[in-house]
Parts: sequence; C-alpha cells; structure tokens
Amino acid sequence: MEQLTVFVTGAGALLGQGILRCLRMSQKPLRIITGDPDHRAAGHWLGDCAYTVPMAGESNFINRIEEIIAQERVTLLFVGTDVELSILSRERKRLGDTYGVRIIVSPLQVIEIADDKWLTAQFLKKEGFPFPRSALAHDWDAIQTLVDTVGFPLFIKPRKGARSVGAKTIENQDTLDRFYSTQNDYVFQELLPDDQGEYTVGCLVADGQCKSVVVLRRDLRDGNTYRAYADTSGRFEEQMAVIAERLGVEGPCNFQFRIRGEEPVIFEVNARFSGTTPVRAIFGFNEVDALIDYLVDGKPIPKVCLKEGAVFKTWSDIFIDQDQLESLKTHGKLPNPRSQSFPFLCGEKLK
Repeated sequence: MEQLTVFVTGAGALLGQGILRCLRMSQKPLRIITGDPDHRAAGHWLGDCAYTVPMAGESNFINRIEEIIAQERVTLLFVGTDVELSILSRERKRLGDTYGVRIIVSPLQVIEIADDKWLTAQFLKKEGFPFPRSALAHDWDAIQTLVDTVGFPLFIKPRKGARSVGAKTIENQDTLDRFYSTQNDYVFQELLPDDQGEYTVGCLVADGQCKSVVVLRRDLRDGNTYRAYADTSGRFEEQMAVIAERLGVEGPCNFQFRIRGEEPVIFEVNARFSGTTPVRAIFGFNEVDALIDYLVDGKPIPKVCLKEGAVFKTWSDIFIDQDQLESLKTHGKLPNPRSQSFPFLCGEKLK
C-alpha cells in the first residue's frame, strides 16, 4: 500500500482521539492530518500535521475543511465529533466528486435517527426489534399510558444528547408531575434493567452488509466507558448486524443496549465510531484499520477474534512546548507536532 493521507476532525474529542489512536496502532504507511477548533486539542499531537478549523456551526467550516482536503490531498476523512456528522454527510458526494476524498459517514437519514432518542425507539418498533417503550414529554396521555404499562421508575432524557447529560430518573408520580412540560424536547422511557449489565457494540457496514460486530460489556462513569469486558458469547451479533443493515448504515455504527428478559434492547445509536473504538482495538479488532483495508485495497474485513480479559481506562499526560502551542494558534497549522508523553506507568517497566 502506498502512503495514504487521512484527515481526522475533532482532535479534542474523545471520539476523534480514539480514531487517531487506532490509526497510530496501524502498521500502514499513513500521513495523519488533524483538525480541531482549539489549538490546544491533545489529539493534534497524535498526527503528522495539525490544523485549526472553525466550529461546525460557523459559516466557513466547510470552506476550511475543503481547503485542507485539497492542500493535503486527503484520501480518507474520519469524522471525530457528532456535530460534524450531518454537515459532512451533506457534503460527502460533492467533496468526493471534486477531490476524490472518501468521507467515512452514513447517509443523513441514518444520522437523524441516531441523533434522536425518540426516532431511534420508533425505528426499532417499526422494524420489529425490541425497543425502549417511550413517550414524548409534551404528550401527557402517552406518558400516563407508559406509566400504566411499565410503572415507575421512568427515565427522562433529551431527545438529542449524549453521555447522560440532562437525564434523570423519575421515581414517582409527584416527580413526574414536576418534570412534565409542554415545552421541553425530552422523551420519557422505561428504565431498562441493568442486572445483566450494559453493552456497547461496534458494527462495520460496507456495501449494505454488516461485515463485523464487536460486543463489549461495560461499566460507566460520567456517561463514558471506564471498564470494558469482551463478550464472546455470540448471543447478540446476528441481531445487531441485521439492525445495522436495516438502518442503512454506511461505515461504522455504535449501539448501546441493556437486557430486558432475554432480549437486547437498544436505547442509543451512534452513526459513527465510538469512544470504545480504541478499546475494541486493544481487545484485538481495530475497526479503523480494517475499514481502511476494505475501502482502499478491497481486503475482506477479518473475522472478529477477541482476547479474553478486561480493559481499564486510565489517565495519561503529554507535555507540549509553548512555542508549538503559539505557532498553531497564530498560523492555524503546525507541521510535525512534537510532544513528550507521560503514560500511566510513568517510566516503570512492563512486567
């Protein structure tokens, strides 16, 4: 394989940094370009050339992305933040036709369903899959029907949101009365049991077929996975693959589910890679690397074979010289970013 230039946006985000870590695990000859609005985004120092870009909501965002694609002759673009997904999905064909770049993003309708907890539940219900029983916060009759059906506690959360921000448990009717609103764009849902744990799933879909499914059971802290365990039972892979295909995913997708009875009930969909993408790579399946092989060289996506064990998330640190920070802030570009890494072991030898 000749050297590829890949561009990863969201270098300051957990998702973007996870993609960058997977690229750094690869043995391929890659030139990695990073983009982020903040010159201090740590992921810039995982790449070979760093750029500052506007916020996704700013009018010149796409112009800057297009400029970098053209200047760096980017082959593949990986989207590292949720807010950029719909914008780059709309521009995918035009940028691909103009520059030959492949933007790894699903069609807009997939992103719209994944971004909305209500639409996610309605999609699953319509397609005949297990779904979290739900009611919109402004529909009092539907909320009362939900209470009559599943009882308390309920769970209320924004229709569009992540990492449990704004989510609350509703324990009784008095609390429900306080949270009911004809204005809030929230959704009430049954509180799915967690006695069998919570699961996160990474799927890769190409040419309409789900090529791989990796299931991890996880422990959460502040809405993010901080301990993960490989699930090699084979109980869930087939159903997750069918759901990803039926949804119309192109490229990566992430499902999160709990078990109700014997059924996996998906309560969140992310039409992208996820924060656990590098964790799956540690377990032995590098989704980013496998997708590059498939898209660029037509190599089959390999069979999933995970190591037994657990992955624990840790903090580590990097030191950046002030002149590098100032250069990226001033010029909006920093070739050959350099940093000093202080990993979790802090210089101790591996045993």
